[in-house]
Amino acid sequence: MVQIQNKFYSCVETRIQSQGEMYARFHLGTFFRGQALTVANALRRTLLGELPCLVVTNAQIDGVVHEFSSIPGVQESVLDILLNLKRLTFTISNNKFNIFSNSSIKTKVFLKIRGPAKVTAADLKLPTNLACVWPNHYIATLSSNAELACVLELAVIHPKQKLSIESKKISIDKKKKIFYLETNSSPIRKVNYVIYELDSKKESESLALEIVTDGSIEPKQALNFAFKQLTKLFYEFTQISREILYKK
Repeated sequence: MVQIQNKFYSCVETRIQSQGEMYARFHLGTFFRGQALTVANALRRTLLGELPCLVVTNAQIDGVVHEFSSIPGVQESVLDILLNLKRLTFTISNNKFNIFSNSSIKTKVFLKIRGPAKVTAADLKLPTNLACVWPNHYIATLSSNAELACVLELAVIHPKQKLSIESKKISIDKKKKIFYLETNSSPIRKVNYVIYELDSKKESESLALEIVTDGSIEPKQALNFAFKQLTKLFYEFTQISREILYKK
């Protein structure tokens, strides 16, 4: 626990859940009555809506011209394969890089496999600074002599940059045969909070915050980012109000 004056912040529990998801529970305080709810709502909305994420933005599959094609010897349709690829979750394994400070990260991932085989995320050829959160993530099933070869492009996407494709989840550049995947996703799976009364006489309370991520980032990283985002937002308004005050 870290405590400064009457404020405290601690991570009281962490664990890895199914499919690589990360869970953590935090305790924060001390707040005057009503402040904990204000802080909890601000943190929750920031966590769910403002975190950048590392996603598959587009894919090229050898011999495929549209999402309704079929690949000889492959059990899944092209559309199913693209949706499976879209659900892949990656994390940056190099400590020198992270999705918060390197929003321009772009990289390619390769897959080439011949059947018979059950293709999973473990079959992907990844750069040294990337790791797949859930190696058992299913992609496709290949019969004898079938081949699946594709190139994926990954990028760090900020919520302000996320593509909005209303008509369908996948679009295609027919000339280049590139499938563009919807990137409206978040590394945060769930955020819950509970407010506890500490001292009824002093009207003080604390906040218990639960965060579940997809495994691409740690809950501690996510919460730290949310703190910084809110601090930056309020600081900018403080600067504006100060300029207006001095002008008068």
